[in-house]
Amino acid sequence: MLSRRNLLHYSLGAGAAFGMAGLLPAWARSASDGNLGIPSRTGTVFDLNIAEFPVRINGKAGKAVGINGTLPGPLLRFREGDTVTLNVTNALEEDTSVHWHGLLVPFQMDGVPGVTFPGIKPGETFRYQFPVRQNGTYWYHSHSGLQEQLGHYGPIIIEPAETDPVSYDREYVLVLSDWSFTDPHRIYAKLKKNAESLNFQRRTLPDFFRDAADNGFGDALNERAMWGRMRMSPRDLADVGAPTYTYLINGHSTADNFNM
Repeated sequence: MLSRRNLLHYSLGAGAAFGMAGLLPAWARSASDGNLGIPSRTGTVFDLNIAEFPVRINGKAGKAVGINGTLPGPLLRFREGDTVTLNVTNALEEDTSVHWHGLLVPFQMDGVPGVTFPGIKPGETFRYQFPVRQNGTYWYHSHSGLQEQLGHYGPIIIEPAETDPVSYDREYVLVLSDWSFTDPHRIYAKLKKNAESLNFQRRTLPDFFRDAADNGFGDALNERAMWGRMRMSPRDLADVGAPTYTYLINGHSTADNFNM
């Protein structure tokens, strides 16, 4: 049950997030209501709240699952050699988790439910704490259900302990992802039944006739037979494509005319 104190805490946090949207740099803001871009968090102690929140993509309203009310979640900046503490609160009605992709952490902090820890129950807070043993660019995401497909992910930048060996004029952080208004569980169910059910670029009979005209009937038939023996499609570049997915840059669709 959500206590009065926690209700006030989350309400104030949400109000502050929307109120500060205008303070985000232009590259971090979205043209869509409810999609605030990527704020940055720096330090050694981080408070992260996982919850559902509204988003608007290509003018259509939807619901995301993410961290601190943004899609993607906040950019987390660590420094090599520090020990970081991340207090992750689950405001969902289901278990959740955070996996620190590519980071060298103690196994108890790896964030894989049922393998390295039990998961984070609804209403609970789990404290991740680990030494930062490397530097570079990484990301974090949920390892619970299909929450990652709903927006539960974000970038990590770890500054080197010594002077950065790479010089640059300006840093750009780009998070490339995809979004669908179709429930990811429905997408998954379709793919389980037929791996090509959402591939709308499959070759058809007219393609075979075209190949036969270009290369000869025998070669065209042999090529089809080869792919058939492998039980593969020559156009299986992605199981789910643009008819189902909208592709995002820092939470912006192409319709937002995103620029840096």
